[in-house]
Amino acid sequence: MKSFREFEDNWLAEALLYYNIIDQSFYEELCQRYLEEEYFFDILTKNSYLHENEIAVFVEDALKIPAVNLETIQIDKKLIRLIPEDICRKYLIIPFNIMEKQISIACFNTSDFEAEAEIERLTGKYVKPYFAFRNQISNKIDEFYAPESQTDSLTGYKNLHFAGEKSVEIKSQVVKIVDQIIGDAITQEASDIHIEPKEDIVLVRYRIDGILQKAHEFPKSIHPSLISRIKILSNLNIAETRKPQDGKAKVFVDDIDIDMRISALPANFGEKIVIRILDKRTALVSFPELGIRDHNLKLLQKAFDAKQGIVLVTGPTGSGKSTTLYAAINSIRSGKNNILTIENPIEYMIEGINQVQVNEKAGVTFATALRSFLRQDPDIILVGEIRDRETAEIAIRAALTGHLVLSTLHTNDTLATVTRLHDMGLDIYKITESLQAIVAQRLIRKLCPFCKHETQPDKLTTGVVPVMEKLGYNTKFFAAEGCKRCAYTGYKGRIGVYEILNLDGDIKDLIAANSSHPEIINAARNKGFRNLFEDALSLISEGITDVQEVSRVIDINAEKNKLLEIFEKHPKEKPSKLIKLSEKKTSPQIEIEQPSSPNTLKKLLIVEDDSIVRKMIRRTFEEKTGWQISEAGDGKIALKTLETEFPDVIILDVMMPNMNGYDFLDCIRQDQNLSSIPVLMLTSLNKQEDELDGLKHGADDFIKKPFNPKILFARINRLLTRVNYQRQKDRLTG
Repeated sequence: MKSFREFEDNWLAEALLYYNIIDQSFYEELCQRYLEEEYFFDILTKNSYLHENEIAVFVEDALKIPAVNLETIQIDKKLIRLIPEDICRKYLIIPFNIMEKQISIACFNTSDFEAEAEIERLTGKYVKPYFAFRNQISNKIDEFYAPESQTDSLTGYKNLHFAGEKSVEIKSQVVKIVDQIIGDAITQEASDIHIEPKEDIVLVRYRIDGILQKAHEFPKSIHPSLISRIKILSNLNIAETRKPQDGKAKVFVDDIDIDMRISALPANFGEKIVIRILDKRTALVSFPELGIRDHNLKLLQKAFDAKQGIVLVTGPTGSGKSTTLYAAINSIRSGKNNILTIENPIEYMIEGINQVQVNEKAGVTFATALRSFLRQDPDIILVGEIRDRETAEIAIRAALTGHLVLSTLHTNDTLATVTRLHDMGLDIYKITESLQAIVAQRLIRKLCPFCKHETQPDKLTTGVVPVMEKLGYNTKFFAAEGCKRCAYTGYKGRIGVYEILNLDGDIKDLIAANSSHPEIINAARNKGFRNLFEDALSLISEGITDVQEVSRVIDINAEKNKLLEIFEKHPKEKPSKLIKLSEKKTSPQIEIEQPSSPNTLKKLLIVEDDSIVRKMIRRTFEEKTGWQISEAGDGKIALKTLETEFPDVIILDVMMPNMNGYDFLDCIRQDQNLSSIPVLMLTSLNKQEDELDGLKHGADDFIKKPFNPKILFARINRLLTRVNYQRQKDRLTG
């Protein structure tokens, strides 16, 4: 008879034991080690035995209770009024959806039938339970039943203070709220803060990785004092509420100064505030630190290494043009050159260069500043944006007289930039003579590395496979479910997608001769050019992003058809394969392969019927570099997989439906092509005879559940090293 300690969530411990995710001895060990914990859930998650998401998946797969992420759901306040606050707090539940005959509730204890009966009595509707995390349920209860408690609990940021303001020990509640809003935004690397008054609440959203995400909700009563506090910090008129106002402020976090631009706009429910966060740490970086690598890095370095001429960076607002230019300036600035910039506004102050702010009231425009720059003996000139013919003409004149001019332009791609300049009324010969390079770019979100996994292609993804195959790209696809570390979005961080056109003599001649766009592009492609879509596909093939994210930024169908047409009319010749010195026949030498080397992709096949255990193993190996992972739910599926794939190592469960681990081992050990694959057996069986049986059937190693991920990874590495050494030794001595 199994014994259970009185946890608040015994249902979870019982379920994990029943489904052999943990065994009794491991459970008892945890009970003794963590006597102070009230929840078994906390023991597992705080000590990294299981992640929150893995428990949610277990509840869905094993207990057949769907999980819900309350942070991504908007709950109707009318629904809350159906169930009193004391009921929600007593049973730790929150209703979030209602239909004619059914009400959906989020709960942590999915086996609390007393709570279901109480809700049915109150509403007269059938109760559909969903699993949710305790902290999410508690936060939602506070948000709807006691919104004031949210502001009371805020402590502000002790390491945050504003320029020109004396530090005070005791801060008012509104000061704490503003500190919290700004501090959280900086911590989460948001680019903008939106403070939006609604009918009943004040909504705070952060723009993270280019997408607005809900961050806070506050009672509407604090809106006037909240706006006044921000206006005081940015030297705006607190009495003026009918006109738009713009200001700026500086905040210090951990002694790092961060500039902010503030915009106040009258709206229907009160003034809306947008705060742009300008963190110079994100600007003063190199190209590699921006994630620019290999092909793109070489082309960009070549573009900005020019001694004279114009380099233009193009793309829509928010595509990272300024960041690219700052990175270029950062790479070429030195005490030996004179760099001048004209910007509107100056976003980041950079040491060692001379920056000028546009001030139209004082007569300082892009064009007038450029004229003055030419009398300042500059080496490099940065123009924030070319907006009109006058600015463009002066920039060309500066480029043709021996200066390097860097600027931005709003166009869709590289060749559209030439058309745009020509449409401004500029001479085509001066354009081609002065232009050195054009960089078109977009920003796309990267898949979260913590919840990313391999997936089967959907309809949209399948549509790009022919193009990827033509380009020679890998057609293995990844997706991310969303987890706490990525705020359940599935994406974390952004990376640039680039189209870089370096204008050599041939390309300039084609443009000057008014050649068609396909002719120019074909000539550029033969010199290594690839467009935005091709570059985005390379990131998909590497598992950095997915097709859905690329389609948000680029018209996939249109670009796909264009590329297929180019491939048909102008097939690009593949470069002949060069024989490396290492490929020449020499005297035999033994060289041991390193299984975890980032340059050697090792293939792992997981044969396990429990999806939770498969995900735990997958996560263990995906956190390391150099692993390609496949899965099979039983022995029969694994044998089918081996018809097309040859893994370097197999992790094999013993007890599985259809075909168990012993039978699977017998099959592969009798097959000459598969007999040498090393196999580590994984089981919850505790008898010594079971381990001996596994070794008799041909297992190379044996590990018991529950396993330590680090030990599992070390055992696999050791197994591969031993097997690879023996194979190579046999080849040399055979």
